[in-house]
Amino acid sequence: MKKIFNILMAAAITLGTFTSCEDVPMPFNNPLDYLKPDPEEEVIEPVGDGTKDNPFNIAGVLAYLNELGPDVESTKDIYVIGVVTSVKEAFSTQYGNAQFVISDTDEAPNQFTFYRGLYIGNKKYNNENDRNIEENDVVVICGKIVNYRGSTPETVQNKAYVVSINGIGEDPAPQPTSGEAKGTGTKTDPYNVAGVLNYLSGLGADVTSPDEVYIKGKVKEITEQFGTQYGNATFTMIDEGFDAIFTAYRVLYLGNKKYTEGDLLKENDEVIVCGKVVNFKGNTPETAQNTGYLYSLNGKTGGGGGGTPSGDGKGSVNNPYSVTEALTAINALADNGYSDAEVYVKGKVVKVTTNQANFEKYGNLNYLISEDGNEGTTITVYSGDGLKGAKFTGIDALKQGDEVIVYGKLQKFVKNDAVTPEIAKGNYLYSLNGKTEADSGSTPSPSTQGTKENPYNIADALTAINALADNGYSDAEVYVKGKVVKVTTNQANFEKYGNLNYLISEDGNEGTTITVYSGDGLKGAKFSGIDALKQGDEVIVYGKLQKYVKNDTVTPEIAKGNYLVSLNGKTE
Repeated sequence: MKKIFNILMAAAITLGTFTSCEDVPMPFNNPLDYLKPDPEEEVIEPVGDGTKDNPFNIAGVLAYLNELGPDVESTKDIYVIGVVTSVKEAFSTQYGNAQFVISDTDEAPNQFTFYRGLYIGNKKYNNENDRNIEENDVVVICGKIVNYRGSTPETVQNKAYVVSINGIGEDPAPQPTSGEAKGTGTKTDPYNVAGVLNYLSGLGADVTSPDEVYIKGKVKEITEQFGTQYGNATFTMIDEGFDAIFTAYRVLYLGNKKYTEGDLLKENDEVIVCGKVVNFKGNTPETAQNTGYLYSLNGKTGGGGGGTPSGDGKGSVNNPYSVTEALTAINALADNGYSDAEVYVKGKVVKVTTNQANFEKYGNLNYLISEDGNEGTTITVYSGDGLKGAKFTGIDALKQGDEVIVYGKLQKFVKNDAVTPEIAKGNYLYSLNGKTEADSGSTPSPSTQGTKENPYNIADALTAINALADNGYSDAEVYVKGKVVKVTTNQANFEKYGNLNYLISEDGNEGTTITVYSGDGLKGAKFSGIDALKQGDEVIVYGKLQKYVKNDTVTPEIAKGNYLVSLNGKTE
């Protein structure tokens, strides 16, 4: 059996002894070359402190993670040494990363997963002639680590790299620095670069944000300047004083229009960019293609593209667009582009296109409007809500000929070369047959749902969760009210971690449920036991929503870090 846990080896494997990545002979007495069998030793003790000069062995890193607890990411980079026991995904030039399992010996049951990390030097693997990872290699790795779900000790995706393979490695390039994350991503409170990077880290690799966000920063480098040939530009953005970057990828000009004329970009210009965002391949945070535009350049905004009118301007509440006028504004947008801001559009309902199953799942309606309520030239109102943002009572809440004024962003939706003029998701009715107030007892506006005063019920929380990206989280903590169905934590895990997993539903019965994951009690206190909650208990839980997906199975959850604010009406 190959043993690599002894202190001498850990001390020997420091970056100070690393050479370049050339394939040079190793000394005969290098402990990495001849791992001595030790048949008498059965228990492997933890070794190391996780530093560059004294990496953890696998027993050591498992003990460290046990102290952190399930799903708690290390706050610093941890160094680990081990022998490769299986290669799940070797390094490739397509993605530049790899996935493999390491242990203290080639036969030991204790395992740690290097999960989709980068190559030597903290770089993407881009040269097929470089030494790839193989079974029985002795490696040192570095990065953030986590005990995922309490059962899979691993490096955090896209936050780790190989330091050395069989003693050969190199120092990584300095990592870009990032300041304090600021902003909420709205027009009035845009993310800074650190803020959008933090937001994207919660989405995961290659997951496009469900909604467009605003990002403010300084222009660092211009890859493609605005020009009349394509009408867009690509450039990187930074926060002043820091070098972590976000890429504005092929974004349109001011007013969400193709560039025809106007000021060109310069380094250090202050810009605000709007669009959906994605961490492309897990290492390039950027605006998603065909969704972004330059909202502001040194304080100057575009004003076109359906921006918010004021007073009695066209598209205002006092002078809404007709369907014909809205179509003209939509046709002026770029493919899959949005108006700069929300506008009012007046028309008559042609028909509702949402079926009963989707209404019950999402709670909103897709419907068509035209000038006269008849088929012909129509606009699709996509995922619309009712008066003042209230949920519709059913798919029969709108009927042909109803006169509506809809408030929302215009969108030119293009798929397979077919154009669908739309009022984009997030819209709601301002007026229905002249009525501007929601019926008494209607579901409150989404902007007020999930608050302490107006917690989500189970159905509304599920709607919010289903709108998230796979494995995505809500931007902030919310309040959810329901009744306990059952506790799923066993006694051993409760004694180990002190919190509870349990299910809640509207009525406390099996059926449509939400999992409360690793929950704490009132005011964040630990529960007294697994019998602290029983079926039918009415609870209000405070925490982030999560759409947890594994093996194509979706589990709606209130994420770890949640706690009770009320139990059967008791708050203390």
